[in-house]
Amino acid sequence: MATPHHRLTNVCSALMLAVALPATAQQTSNDSDNTILPDEIITVVAHRQARALSEVAGTVSVLSDAELERDLVFNASDLIRYEMGVELDDTTHRFGYSGFRIRGVGGNRTAIVVDQVAIADRFAVGSFSDTGRGLLDLGLANRVEILRGPASTLYGSDALGGVVAVQTLQPEDVLTTEHQGTRVRLGYGSDADRGYGRVATALSSGNHSLLMAAAVSHNDEVEAKGLEGDQLDPQKTVQRAALLKWHYLTDQGELKLSFDALREQRDSQIKHSLGTGRQASTTALSGDDERYEWRAILSFDSAATAFYDQGQWRVFLQQAQTQQNSFEERGRLAEPVSIFRGFRYDYSNYGAAADLEFETQLLGLSQRIGYGFEWSQAEVWDERDAWQFNQVTQQTTKTLLGETFPLRDFPRSKIQELGLYLHDEIKLWRGGPTVSPGLRYEYYDLATQADELFDLRYPNTAVTDLTHTAWLPKLGVLWPLGPQAEWFAQYARGYRAPPFADVNVGLYYPQFRVLAIANPDLKPERGYTFETGLRWRAKNTELTLTGYHNRFSDFIDSRAAQGFDPQQQLLIFQSVNRDKVVIEGLELSWKQQWNRRWESQLWLDYSQGEDRTTGQDVASVSPPSMLAEVNYAAPSGAWETRFILRAQQGQKQLYNVDDEALYAAPGYATMDWLVQWFPSHQLQVGAGVFNLADRKYWNPIQVGNYPQDDPIIPIMAAAGRHVKATVNYRF
Repeated sequence: MATPHHRLTNVCSALMLAVALPATAQQTSNDSDNTILPDEIITVVAHRQARALSEVAGTVSVLSDAELERDLVFNASDLIRYEMGVELDDTTHRFGYSGFRIRGVGGNRTAIVVDQVAIADRFAVGSFSDTGRGLLDLGLANRVEILRGPASTLYGSDALGGVVAVQTLQPEDVLTTEHQGTRVRLGYGSDADRGYGRVATALSSGNHSLLMAAAVSHNDEVEAKGLEGDQLDPQKTVQRAALLKWHYLTDQGELKLSFDALREQRDSQIKHSLGTGRQASTTALSGDDERYEWRAILSFDSAATAFYDQGQWRVFLQQAQTQQNSFEERGRLAEPVSIFRGFRYDYSNYGAAADLEFETQLLGLSQRIGYGFEWSQAEVWDERDAWQFNQVTQQTTKTLLGETFPLRDFPRSKIQELGLYLHDEIKLWRGGPTVSPGLRYEYYDLATQADELFDLRYPNTAVTDLTHTAWLPKLGVLWPLGPQAEWFAQYARGYRAPPFADVNVGLYYPQFRVLAIANPDLKPERGYTFETGLRWRAKNTELTLTGYHNRFSDFIDSRAAQGFDPQQQLLIFQSVNRDKVVIEGLELSWKQQWNRRWESQLWLDYSQGEDRTTGQDVASVSPPSMLAEVNYAAPSGAWETRFILRAQQGQKQLYNVDDEALYAAPGYATMDWLVQWFPSHQLQVGAGVFNLADRKYWNPIQVGNYPQDDPIIPIMAAAGRHVKATVNYRF
């Protein structure tokens, strides 16, 4: 290992855990015995119960509704624009958002929950099928919390890298009087000629309250610096979302019913790759994609009982459906052909959960004990269809590259998961440390269903059912160092069960003599995180320093080549486990209030990753980066302005499995200028100029897996100088 690694490991072992967040919390004393002060920032994601950030032995970002408006957030890209160590997984313009990457761990390894319910995982196969991950339109979100690092003790499988928790609007967020309120938001962004609108209305009478909200957005293809409009891949995207909530307050607690729905349509033309590589003979390629999802949640926020002081019970049902159609013209062939490819993916999920908590005295020690369960059952299936029409012979075939359509990539599958968790916060003595042990039992069962289509297409492919159990511990320590500082430390274990599409694979190309086989011995992926840091605050200063060391083992390599089987005369592919990956880093945040008008903030992020098997750097880990902000607020409070500098070091040279050089994004620095104007208590106007210097740059994560000469690289560049504006009105 290189010397910098040893230095970093030594620093991490000496540092202490802190929440790397520009916190605005004020605290007079750490002896308040679980009392949350009015000005403290509250988080729910860290313990599944409300806590002040000063009580959390973990790294959490909390983005309130006011911050979402202040940062001109339209979508997921805007959401994490100023979040150090958090990025989007997107590597293509066509299929939309595929999830979040936290501290170098992304894909389905980062849990995304909406109103405490986990959304569907992403599934992708080939170049024409990718479900992405349906993120509820952020116009209907009122709060987003990001928990960094393995969180499987509380959130089970898929929380290997962390958790992004979205809370949608509540009636009380919209009410402006005792009985009613309305919020209207309009927005525009020139980077994709995007328009956005949202309206939310709330009514309250007696013990009942009702919320109705809807949002719609429309945008064209995202601009890329250095390219004209006819050099981009044209795309039209329309997204519509709706939210309905009813709350009923009783003597026993509050009953809540929520329903949300999202429909997204994308029409794309893929021009960048025409005439190159596998599409050397292609003269036209377009996509018509649609995603629809809905979710219903019935929850009960219970008053105290003999078994707990507070808690939430909930049942839920959700469905997501993806339909993607691709149309290709291969006009450069001697006999031109037209090709259609269709892909459908259906996901349905229902379950029940409870999060409960009580305070007690045991062995003379003050304790807060949280416990609960999560049970869910999901059913998934996909289907691909295709045909090819020969324009000369006028013949149509449903066999392409040896595959006969329709077909499935995996048999219909049912997944059952059960998690039981218990955690405690034990205050050892007044003013002393709080120790937070936790443990979860996780049960995962994958069962294949009878599937005539899969059996017909892959008669020689064996499938397997899979059952795994795991014990997932964590241990945190929070030690006040006087009234102005805390020391944090945490150990946590992460876990991700083997996905259905990796256990059972449908892949057989007879003309290429290729066969994929199931792997009944596939192990879960596991992660181990160690965090330590300090947080210090004074009247006008807040400083946080965090170090972390994450180890991951048994990462799943999907459909990896296993060599040639002389008995079957076939090249065998199988999903297998790989050895250890280590990711470690440092995070620093500093916030300074210079006077009543001027404020500055600084964030620094340094991380590195190594595949211990190959000794290579991990491509999913971003280069070091920084963000600096200067904020000026007018004495009247009628407006404020912010200048934000973002900078990132260039990506190291990386190579693929064939030792071919991948594209290494150069370093960059860009400036944004944002303004908020408050003409009245009811009206707020925001505007921003982004990439003020009109720089050309790339996000390393989005382009890091492409060859250096891939034609997609130019269109993946970030937008040049562009503007955004919003108007928010309440009445």
